[in-house]
Amino acid sequence: MPSHPVRIPAARLVLVSLLLGGVSAPVLAQALASDTEVAQTIDRDQVVVVGDRARRAGGGTKTDTPVAITPQSIAVITADQMIERGALSLQDALMYSAGVRSDAYGNDSRIDSYLVRGTRPLQYLDGMRTSFDSYNVARNDTYMLERVEVVKGPASVLYGQGSVGGVINLTSKRPGFTASNEVLLSYGSHNRKQAQVDLTGPVDEAGTLAFRVTGLFRTADTQVDHVDDDRWFIAPQLTWRPTDRTEATIQLYHQKDDTGLTTQFFPWSGTLYDNPNGKIDFDTFIGEPAFDDFKAEQTNVSAFLAQGITDWLQVRQNFRAAWSEVTYQTIYSNSFSNPLNPFLSAGQAGYTGPQRNVTRYLSGTYPDVRILSSDTQLQGDINTGTISHMLLAGMDWQDYRQELEQITSRLTSAIDLFNPVYNANFTAPARTKGNTAEQKQMGFYFQDQIKWEGWNLLLGLRHDSAKSSTLTPAGVKTRKKDDATSYRAGLLYEATGGIAPYISYSESFLPVAGTNLAGVPFDPQIGKQWEAGVKWQPQADILVTTAIFDLRDTNRVTTSPTNPLDRVQTGEIKAQGFEFEAQATVAELYTVTASYTYTDAKTSKSNVATEIGKPASSTPRHLASAFITRTFPLENGAEIKVGGGVRYVGSQTDQNSARTIIINTPANTLADLMMSYNYEAWRLSLNVTNVTDESYISTCLARGGCFLGSRRSIVGTVGYRF
Repeated sequence: MPSHPVRIPAARLVLVSLLLGGVSAPVLAQALASDTEVAQTIDRDQVVVVGDRARRAGGGTKTDTPVAITPQSIAVITADQMIERGALSLQDALMYSAGVRSDAYGNDSRIDSYLVRGTRPLQYLDGMRTSFDSYNVARNDTYMLERVEVVKGPASVLYGQGSVGGVINLTSKRPGFTASNEVLLSYGSHNRKQAQVDLTGPVDEAGTLAFRVTGLFRTADTQVDHVDDDRWFIAPQLTWRPTDRTEATIQLYHQKDDTGLTTQFFPWSGTLYDNPNGKIDFDTFIGEPAFDDFKAEQTNVSAFLAQGITDWLQVRQNFRAAWSEVTYQTIYSNSFSNPLNPFLSAGQAGYTGPQRNVTRYLSGTYPDVRILSSDTQLQGDINTGTISHMLLAGMDWQDYRQELEQITSRLTSAIDLFNPVYNANFTAPARTKGNTAEQKQMGFYFQDQIKWEGWNLLLGLRHDSAKSSTLTPAGVKTRKKDDATSYRAGLLYEATGGIAPYISYSESFLPVAGTNLAGVPFDPQIGKQWEAGVKWQPQADILVTTAIFDLRDTNRVTTSPTNPLDRVQTGEIKAQGFEFEAQATVAELYTVTASYTYTDAKTSKSNVATEIGKPASSTPRHLASAFITRTFPLENGAEIKVGGGVRYVGSQTDQNSARTIIINTPANTLADLMMSYNYEAWRLSLNVTNVTDESYISTCLARGGCFLGSRRSIVGTVGYRF
């Protein structure tokens, strides 16, 4: 790069403003948002892929730092890996990552239900938060993603609001300046029919403009009767790169989902325990087809700008505005241990009669959500003798608002779980206006990555100010303001042979929107973690990591033990554990991914004495997985790839607050297979998950209710690249 500063003509600045969506200057100054991955600035190839594995990621530092020398556990799943394993959802993509419980609540059509180190992490898209509550935005489709980064442990120094479990940062596909196009057609289990298209390349002869259009259309059933899985999305983008120091991208995204509730909350009897009438079939639907629905429609407008000022200084400004509307109305099994339920009897939660007729709850929520997100970064790379500094200063800003209509949860008619009969003339109750919730956050952060010989020191500091408010239909408004300062430090040493031991400390700060039923605002959750480990990278296509960790999460919001419609903050959860993960390409023909996780997560502080020592729900102590593929080159230039994986989820225990009910969910072991044939521009593939079609239970809760896992899925795909 030339050493002199770059001067941009006024006309070009006007065009940049247009690319940024016509946002006014005051808003730009305060609300332009950021993709953590635009740390790659002008060079979109910063994330290096060796074989099918990325060895650099920006999610852990917001800079272009190799995973092998980042003093924190980070897992990266590339688009190639997701395609190879046939991931149909984000939780499918996370199946083989250490420290991640990818199907914590089974086959759930509403949300990707995963946990990291025993806690649900926050999800970000291109470095900006995608949701602030449950079931009020659309799920991200894996086909729109270039990769998924799992940043394990508190990450508030970079991201502000975040859980102690960490951050799942999704990186969307971006326009490429080399033409690359593909069309995919798939057919599979549950009458799944899907078409996908991804087109990208230069627009002008000078090579300063590039476009990308990614789209998907699907109609499908699910393993549950009367529940569809229909979706379509379209994502056009345009990137302008007039010089090697300037890049601006505008991205539009519109998605529409039409599904239902695959989670039926079945009672323990007939799932976990024997029932005199037999086992409840996994395809059983106990809602009302004329009422049950989960529809989500979402639109995102994003802008990403990177400008190199000198050889050592660059600025990045990005922005996203997102709007979503959701219709979520459902009737589900009354399997919660609510003492107010007159039909409840010990061991037969929700049953009436001879353990086959179950009472049901009816509820409906209709959220209308608007999210504005922003992140502005200034990065400077400075050398002072033998010491180098990668300095990062930034400001991020978020503005969330949700208006809600609802149908108050209530008991409704019973149904026979073993022979359900539906009401074709079912009439939905009237909606009422719910609370309007707002949450705003602004944070200023500073990070210094110091390198001296083999030593890598990472220091981070951040201050957040967050405001939240809730307006009831009666006009009562509650306001809350939280301020927090978060710290982060890590030290890693690059020894000979690719061995790099490290130790780190990090904190998290998470304002919690809303109030309990008494109208009392929630306090923020605060998390702290110590982590130590060793990373080993003897060559570019092998990376082995081990880590031990101790984390604490306080002021957690959980379901009330006395009222399932209320939420309380129970105190502190402590999690300690060990993780091992390896990704390697061997002899250019074999790819291996293997992981093992030990997690001991439990309540360590509570005002309820019996809660202390209670294990965290949906968090088994042991997780293990391995996925291996083998490539067979053919004489005609084609290749065949075959592979398979095994996933083990250990048994888990959940207890009520009084510890009078103890529920043990048994362990399960599942296998997956893949096969593909590539010849010139064509690719044929077959993916099978849960090969043996195991009828397994993902989680059962002490409050009542079991979450059923995904049965066997077979999907064949024909792809053409040009």
